[in-house]
Amino acid sequence: MSAYVLKLIAIITMVFDHSGYLIYGHLSWMNFVGRIAFPIFAFQISEGYIHTHNLKKYFVRLIIFALISQIPYAWFGYCFFSNMSLNIIFTLILGLFSISIYEFIVSKGTLQCAPTSNYDSSSTVEQNKNNNIFQYKLLGIIIVLVIAVFADIFNFDYGFYGVFIIFLFYLYRNKKLSMNIAITILTFIYYTPYFMASNFKINYIGLFICSLIPLIFINLYNGQKGKDHKMLFYIFYPVHLLILCLIYTFIH
Repeated sequence: MSAYVLKLIAIITMVFDHSGYLIYGHLSWMNFVGRIAFPIFAFQISEGYIHTHNLKKYFVRLIIFALISQIPYAWFGYCFFSNMSLNIIFTLILGLFSISIYEFIVSKGTLQCAPTSNYDSSSTVEQNKNNNIFQYKLLGIIIVLVIAVFADIFNFDYGFYGVFIIFLFYLYRNKKLSMNIAITILTFIYYTPYFMASNFKINYIGLFICSLIPLIFINLYNGQKGKDHKMLFYIFYPVHLLILCLIYTFIH
């Protein structure tokens, strides 16, 4: 399964999610289907970091479309929700930033822990080197956690969960079993407070299960790009929100 196919699955299920509020006005089966979308987008950000030829341009492109999308997203929020938040592209930006910060810290740690002479090749020195690198990795993870908390405090879409799932996809990119376990645990933690507070607990069981379905598609990913439609999501995201808002305004 190519990146292009994954992107199409994410876009189609995202439309289901947002259209559900227009059609039903409340949580419905369409929103359950919609839970498939975000983890795929999150995974593709982690892949984007790995494969991009210009990280700076990648950031700039995301920022531009995040700003453009915030207007129709705010309108959508006004039509269907009482609370306002920053759109999902801002969350993707923070996730990409988290990966960048983590890699920067780990790379600095690796350089500082490099042997300084031929006498630094003993097993004791090697063990100390590995311990020091581990400490830098731990520091990187702590900073990512801080960024994720920031997303939660300032009401980014999906908040802590949104940022940290991107980082986990990157961290365990070469360990599928660990990736699946880590994402399942994070998703469970994310939905538990909603489950405990809700009188309709079955809804959150369903949302939790549906949020894990995208792991099936992600595990089938073959590492191939597929058709090159780089701007598909960036353009489609604000446009489809704008169309849904216009329909809502017309029928009300």
